[in-house]
Amino acid sequence: MLIVIPFFSHESAIGLSLIYSLSLCLALGFGLFIRRQYQFPVKRFSVVPVLIASVSLVGIHLLLDPVTSLVPPSELFNKMLLETVKQPEPYFFMIVIAAPVLEELFFRGIILDGFLKNYNPKYAILASAFLFAVIHGNLPQGIGAFLSGILIGWVYWKTGSVVAGIIIHLINNLVSFVSIMLTPEAELFMSMRDSIGNPLNYWLLVVGSGLIALTGIGVLAKYYFTMADAVETLQEESMHQPKD
Repeated sequence: MLIVIPFFSHESAIGLSLIYSLSLCLALGFGLFIRRQYQFPVKRFSVVPVLIASVSLVGIHLLLDPVTSLVPPSELFNKMLLETVKQPEPYFFMIVIAAPVLEELFFRGIILDGFLKNYNPKYAILASAFLFAVIHGNLPQGIGAFLSGILIGWVYWKTGSVVAGIIIHLINNLVSFVSIMLTPEAELFMSMRDSIGNPLNYWLLVVGSGLIALTGIGVLAKYYFTMADAVETLQEESMHQPKD
């Protein structure tokens, strides 16, 4: 209920973002209150797979552009874009710092972690990704958020660390923020297709991004499955070692 509050206030884009951040803090605090003695999973993890996942996620969002661009952005979203360019400092904090930390602690650290303790990992990841998509409040962002939730949820499941998800989320949001800041104001409300202009260049970017995303996911799958096999082998060897 708390994280739905922001969708009822549309006076100011920055005000809406602030209310969202505060309501997410309240929801996070409530979740921690319910799960007393709970500590966020912060196991050590390899940085390279996390960086590969980050690049793959950026590729996924670019690959989705032909679909998400079919739905025109809302007036509020356009207002937020304009305010981001004119007031970058508060939006940098909310988009690049606050959102990745708060959303990962809540959606992966509490919700997905709880789902994984009670359900099959596949369904747990899908369910948490769906909730993550719904909270974004619009279809274009929701599609990207759903796939982001699946990828980040999978990495969280494999690493057992909420920090890994925060890094992936932060890098993805940082790329989005920088792309907004580098876009000329005259092109701010244009689709990526119109901004690029040349259809061939646009589709080369989309297809290339898709290939990068698929390659990255393939590398991640091989890495995590190989690592799982190695851990299983070590466990079996330790079980068969003679005890003193």
